[in-house]
Amino acid sequence: MKKIIALVCFLAIGTVSIAQNDQYSKDVKTCIQSNGTMTYYEGVIDQMFTMLEEQFKSQDVPAAVWKDLKKVKPDAMDDLAVMIVSAYKAHFTHNDVKNMNALYKTKAGKNMFKPEALTEGDKIILKEFYQSDTGQKIVSSQDSMNASMSDISVMWSGDLYKNMIAKLSEKGYDI
Repeated sequence: MKKIIALVCFLAIGTVSIAQNDQYSKDVKTCIQSNGTMTYYEGVIDQMFTMLEEQFKSQDVPAAVWKDLKKVKPDAMDDLAVMIVSAYKAHFTHNDVKNMNALYKTKAGKNMFKPEALTEGDKIILKEFYQSDTGQKIVSSQDSMNASMSDISVMWSGDLYKNMIAKLSEKGYDI
């Protein structure tokens, strides 16, 4: 009987932990969508394909092949998001991420990357946010977070590029 109770408790705790991690991941994904990170990397993928098309120009790769290869974009973006979630976990609590998302929902948060659009009221809201515990954590972890994001960017984009080169090679196209 004690083993059954212990097993039920273990499963219940494990289920709550997984649910919390899933929610943390969802909230980070909302955050990186709101702050422009994902839009930036969608552009990186587009630029990579432009570069590949130029590199393979002499190979006369059909448009249908490029169209097929570009279908990796959603999966590549999902892979990137998972990597970024791990970086956020190393720096921010779930409550920090919720606070960031709350800021990004405000007019000040939406305009924070467009200085010309910020009103004096927006500037006050942003100043107060950056004086909060979460804001201070963002500021103090900026160098570490930038290093993590740089490492993620290099690894992710390099793997994606190599994968596309390999797929083109499988189809008989070489640089």
